[in-house]
Amino acid sequence: MRWPGPPIGPKYFYALIDGHTANYSDFAGHGRMRVDAQGVSDTLWIPVVTTQDTRPEHDETFEMGLFADGTFHSCVVTIVDDDAPAINGVAVTSTPVRGDTYRSGENIDITLTFDMAVDAADDAWLTLRLGDGDQHTPREARYLRGSGTRHLVFRYQVQPSDSDPDGIAVSGTAHDDGSTHGLGGTYASGTDVPVDPTHAGLETAANHKVDGRPYVKSVGVVSTPPDGWEAYRADQTIEIALTFDTAVVVEGEVRLGLYVGLVHDNWAEAWREADYLRGSGADTLVFGYTVVPGDTDIRGIAIPGGGTAVLGSGTIKADGTDVEYQMHFPATGHLPDHKIDTAAPTLSGIYLTSRPANGQAYQAGEVIRVEVVFSEPVTRTGDLQLELDIGGENRRATLRPDTNPNRRFNNDMVFEYQVQADDTDPDGIEVSANSIQLNGGTIHDRAGNAAVSHQPVAADPHQKVSTDVEY
Repeated sequence: MRWPGPPIGPKYFYALIDGHTANYSDFAGHGRMRVDAQGVSDTLWIPVVTTQDTRPEHDETFEMGLFADGTFHSCVVTIVDDDAPAINGVAVTSTPVRGDTYRSGENIDITLTFDMAVDAADDAWLTLRLGDGDQHTPREARYLRGSGTRHLVFRYQVQPSDSDPDGIAVSGTAHDDGSTHGLGGTYASGTDVPVDPTHAGLETAANHKVDGRPYVKSVGVVSTPPDGWEAYRADQTIEIALTFDTAVVVEGEVRLGLYVGLVHDNWAEAWREADYLRGSGADTLVFGYTVVPGDTDIRGIAIPGGGTAVLGSGTIKADGTDVEYQMHFPATGHLPDHKIDTAAPTLSGIYLTSRPANGQAYQAGEVIRVEVVFSEPVTRTGDLQLELDIGGENRRATLRPDTNPNRRFNNDMVFEYQVQADDTDPDGIEVSANSIQLNGGTIHDRAGNAAVSHQPVAADPHQKVSTDVEY
């Protein structure tokens, strides 16, 4: 050390004086004094060698005293320690659940890497910047884990009102008092030496965008055609659910669009709207569309993508906030488990498929076979019969058992009647209108629509019956 002072006489000595933070272990030694005579004022030089180490320590002070010609002189010297823990890395160490954007409720983790182990204060935090430039919004990422290591992890949970379309940033601004960086109380591990809070921060991280608005996670139909049928029919309600990533609240009138019978580009003709039914305050909203006569969709309804699907003057907002939902979600395409059929099956034809054995007229014991063909596949129950008009008399043909027990739906039915001894019809067999006798049974299509009436079949001259007349 250099000690200016009054002229030094021949008697002097120096010493380290107790009462300051330094002690003798902090010095490797101190050399002999020398005096540079400068006339009126001399300079006293005392070489002091401090102990060099990499331990983090506080800045230390010591006092040097000097007696010269019976006069005491002293000064206080400060040694600045440059081994405080330093931050040499800042990184985002989490990833969004989907793509490159964090949603409400997801966690953003930031890791600070130090050049030595540190002990974190429980209330330590970092400042994140969400948004662009001067319009950014500061958010506090709170200490999560890592105390006792070189890596401290800080976490921020995204809120519905958060948004950063370009990517988050970490503020590099820091003050020694911890007022902006939140690292006050964080020390070198095992010591009370505070960390150096300065760091370069992190510029916009493009792979870590933020959109906290509620978004639709899934779209689906939550109803099924009643009673096990394979399609909805008139007056039945199709329920469609939008499931969000968080609880939402519906205010006012909200509807959901859907397509019924979408073929090629008939968008306007196929457009329908489902009314909001329930779910406000939860994460799933349910909409209902009631099928009307004339609706048909053999491929299954389709739900368009968000942006055009949700209609009405009302709003959908994150519960407890004024933040509206993010309206874009993918379309479903046709949903084959949710077809619509409001048309009742009709008889497209009744055909006598058998022929008399002699080519002229059926004789007693022969079987008359009649095929009934429907406009669409149907299923049947009960003991069905078909009335035949044979010579003005009603005769009932019985339904032939289906040879394929696994076939539930088919387009046709076959009825059979065995000619009796007193049967005769010289003009040909007829089938009157509405001649199928249900006898408590049913005929339905895949949607449960019941078969309707049919037209009569005129007498067929090739289907005569004679058991007592010779032709």
